[in-house]
Amino acid sequence: MTRYFVLLLLFPLVLISCTDLEKEEATAFDLSLSAAEKEAGVMSPEILWKFGRLGSMDLSPDGSTVLYTVTNYDLPTEASQTNIYSIPVTGGDPVQLTTNGGGSPRWIENGERIAFASGGKLKVMNPDGSGKVEVKGIDNFESYSISPSGDMIYYTKRVKLDQTPNEKHNLPNANMRIIDDLMFRHWNYWHDYSYSHIFVAPFKGTSVGELRDIMEGQKFESPTAPYFDEGEIAWSPDGKKIAYTCKLLSGKADALSTNTDILLYDIETGKVDNLTEWNKGFDKYPVFSPDGTRIAWQSMEEDGYESDLDRLFVIDLETGKSLYMTEGWDFNVENVNWSEDMSKIIFTSPYLGTTQIFRLDLNSGAVSQVSKGKFNFGPIQLHDNMILTGIQSMSMAREIASVDMENGSMEQVSHVNKNIYDNITMGETEERYIKTRDGKDLQMWIIYPPNFDPNKKYPTLLY
Repeated sequence: MTRYFVLLLLFPLVLISCTDLEKEEATAFDLSLSAAEKEAGVMSPEILWKFGRLGSMDLSPDGSTVLYTVTNYDLPTEASQTNIYSIPVTGGDPVQLTTNGGGSPRWIENGERIAFASGGKLKVMNPDGSGKVEVKGIDNFESYSISPSGDMIYYTKRVKLDQTPNEKHNLPNANMRIIDDLMFRHWNYWHDYSYSHIFVAPFKGTSVGELRDIMEGQKFESPTAPYFDEGEIAWSPDGKKIAYTCKLLSGKADALSTNTDILLYDIETGKVDNLTEWNKGFDKYPVFSPDGTRIAWQSMEEDGYESDLDRLFVIDLETGKSLYMTEGWDFNVENVNWSEDMSKIIFTSPYLGTTQIFRLDLNSGAVSQVSKGKFNFGPIQLHDNMILTGIQSMSMAREIASVDMENGSMEQVSHVNKNIYDNITMGETEERYIKTRDGKDLQMWIIYPPNFDPNKKYPTLLY
C-alpha cells in the first residue's frame, strides 16, 4: 500500500555474508545524530539511513527471551551489517550476541543453545553469545529449520538441473541466453537453471549427517518463487514429517497458474501426499497443530488470481477432511498460529487500514479482534497467554511488542531506534472517513507534518 512508502524504506530485511565470526574484527558504523540533525529535529534522508532495521525474531521455549536481528547501514560507504541481539520479553537492555554478522537466529536444545546463519554457514552459540562453533556438513543454504525434537534439520538450497546454452551447445565463451519458456524471468531475477529444493539430515549439534534431497530430480521449487518464504515449510511436532508448499507445474501452466499445493513428506518412508490437490488456487503456509493431528494453512480459491481472498483452512490428517474455518470473514488471513490448547487459532489480517491480530474460536467459529491501535502487527509467536509480535506504524519503524491474548493490552519490548526518536519529532496520524457519491464510507489517513500548527497552511500531497 502506498501510504507506507516511508516505512517500506525503513524495513528491508538483509542477511549479510561474512566469514568466521570469531576471527573477523567487528565493523563499527557511526549512527549517532549530528548536532545539526538534533537541532533540526525532523526526519531527513540521512537520518533515515541511521535507523536500525529490525528483522527476524524468535521466542525462547520458556517464553522469557526474544532473539532478533538488526541491520544497520553506513551511508558514506554503503556498507551494511546484520547482527543478533537478545532481550527479555519484559523489556530492558538488549544484549548483542554477534558483532561480526549473523542472521536467522533459532533457539535449539530447549533454549540451551542458539543456531544462526552466517556467510552461508550454520553456526551455534550459547545464549550469551559465547562458544560460537560452525556446524559441519552444511553450507551455501538459503533457509533452515531444526526439528522440534532437535534430532533433524532441513535446509533449502538451489540445485542446478538445467543446462545453460553454453553447456548445451558447447560454446563456453558465448554470452547468450536461449528463451523458450515464459518463466525465463520472474520479477527482478533471471531463471538461473537451478531450483530451490529441501534437504533433510540428522542433526548432531555441531554437525549434520547424511543429506537427502526430498525433491530429487524435480524441476519444482520449495519455497516457491518469488518470495522463497521459509514459512511455506513446517515441521510436524514429532519431527517425523515435513509439510511444504510447491507448485507442481511447468512451462506455460507455471506462468499462468497460481495453483500451489501443500505436500506432506514422511521422513521415514519418503512418501509424499498432496493435501490440497482439490483446490486450484494458492495453498501456502502450513502450520501443524501442537499435537500434530491437523494442519492449518492459507488458501485462495481462484486459479490465476493472485489477489483472491486469503482464507483459513484446516485439514484433519487422519480423516483427510478439510474445513473452511473463516467462511463469512471477508478479510485476508496471515501469520497463522495455533493456541497451545488447540481451542483457538490466532492470526493477523489487514483490517481497515492497519494489520491487526484476531482470534478464531475453533468451537464456535467466531472471529474477534485482539489487538488495538494504529499499528501493523506481525509476524506473531505464542506462549501461554502472550502473543509476541512485531509492531510498526506510519510514525514508527518496526519494533517488538507483547500482546495479551485475551484483553489485547500491549507492551513494547524493544526500542531499537530510541536514540533517533529522542531527538526528532514524527508527524501525527489521523483516521477519517468521507462519504462517497453512492453514500458509502471511504476511509482515509491524514499524516500531519511534524510540529503541525492548525493555524498555518501547508502543501498537501495526495497518494
